[in-house]
Amino acid sequence: LIPPPIKKPKPSQITSNMRVVIDLSFDSMMTDTEITSVSSQLTRCYSANRSTSHAVNLFFTSYGQRIQNRFDTKIQSHINWKDVVFDTKSYLERFDKDDLVYLTADATDVIDELDENKVYIIGGIVDKNRHKNLCYDKAKKENIATAQLPIEKCIKMTTRKYNFASVFEILVRWLEYKDWQKAFLDVIPQRKFNEEGKKKRRIKQNVGATDLKSDIPDTVQNSPVKEDELSE
Repeated sequence: LIPPPIKKPKPSQITSNMRVVIDLSFDSMMTDTEITSVSSQLTRCYSANRSTSHAVNLFFTSYGQRIQNRFDTKIQSHINWKDVVFDTKSYLERFDKDDLVYLTADATDVIDELDENKVYIIGGIVDKNRHKNLCYDKAKKENIATAQLPIEKCIKMTTRKYNFASVFEILVRWLEYKDWQKAFLDVIPQRKFNEEGKKKRRIKQNVGATDLKSDIPDTVQNSPVKEDELSE
């Protein structure tokens, strides 16, 4: 008999004082397909917060309309989710404005470290970059502080854009590691790294291939021998 698989023990968690808001006030700006993507990313945020060793207080604000309908019809298990607040109110109605920091790549200020007494807001939108400076302009209109993560100080990427679930995962990874570079490398897919890095990897691979070729005697390299004969 094959014994049942051993369940992995749930990691012990330290709950931070830090609050993270996913701002869902952009419902009307997205297509139905994008709404589906948003709901998937919210699920990913919840899962990341439940599995990390340093959890945050998670809020989904301005919750309603099509996003709520999708959860009610397709992700009904959300009613059992723990340590997350589905809030129909906006973050301005729930929190002190002085504690709010809207995270956006368009901000000029760069965060060196997270303040666990702050409320960090992430825009819960998927729009294929149709709406330029959307979150930044919204925060400025509301007179809220803005900041961006120090990604350019740590790693080089082909784009500054990555989805909001990744931003959330980076935040909880930083709480665990206190190391931005390690947090970024843990979360961001390798394909988003810069062309220079790709070029270096290609050169390294080509050098390796050249080294292998140099091990073959000249008489073999220059003779009209088929590849399958070489392999023999």
